Amino acid sequence: MNIVQVKQLKKAYGANQVLQGIDFTAQAGEIIGVIGKNGAGKSTFLEIVMTLKPYDEGTVSVLNQEVRTLSAQQLVEMRMQIAVVLQPTQFYKSLKVVELLKLFKAYYQSTVNIEKIITDFKLQPYRKKYFDKLSGGWKQIVSLAIAFLSEPKMLILDEPTTGLDPHMRNMLWMYITDYNKRTGGTVILTTHNMDEVELYCDKVLLINNGVSEVFSKTKQILDDGYSSINDFYLSKVSG
Repeated sequence: MNIVQVKQLKKAYGANQVLQGIDFTAQAGEIIGVIGKNGAGKSTFLEIVMTLKPYDEGTVSVLNQEVRTLSAQQLVEMRMQIAVVLQPTQFYKSLKVVELLKLFKAYYQSTVNIEKIITDFKLQPYRKKYFDKLSGGWKQIVSLAIAFLSEPKMLILDEPTTGLDPHMRNMLWMYITDYNKRTGGTVILTTHNMDEVELYCDKVLLINNGVSEVFSKTKQILDDGYSSINDFYLSKVSG
């Protein structure tokens, strides 16, 4: 089942043509890494997939619905099936972790048990701590826990492990891959960490100068003779 299908997507800001022809498909259960240099158009691409930004040309279908044909109410309903974890994360400074979880559970009208979320994400020692007082790593873990409250069909992550130590990176990826296996949900993420792309992503989308220069299975890229995804990346964007 296609969760996202994008064909010849184009987007400009005035005279600046940011996306000049993106082709992309994400199927249920896939983890896809979106890579490229700063300013390549990755964030704009994800904002369009999240249905938060209009586009100029091409087609964008999310959850088997053409985005441009949807009413405002239909867009709201679609967005309830998409969870996003951005970097850096900001939440209400005056709320404790358990209060944040309860707030978002009510917002999503979720049936997920908060105590199970707290247990699954090892948040017991932090449940009564203010979010603002957590380390960067635990803020990301809490943000991911909140995203899971909506039981999303698609999870979008923007540089999810930036600034995290190896232990916290490993923990975050454990939760992401577990979500992927349990629910068959689709994960799309941007990252500059090519080792993580190689380890965890089923497919890679390389955006270069606003174009989907490469969209392929990670294994296929390595089978094509590249020693690593980092080697592949550098060969495409250097110069």
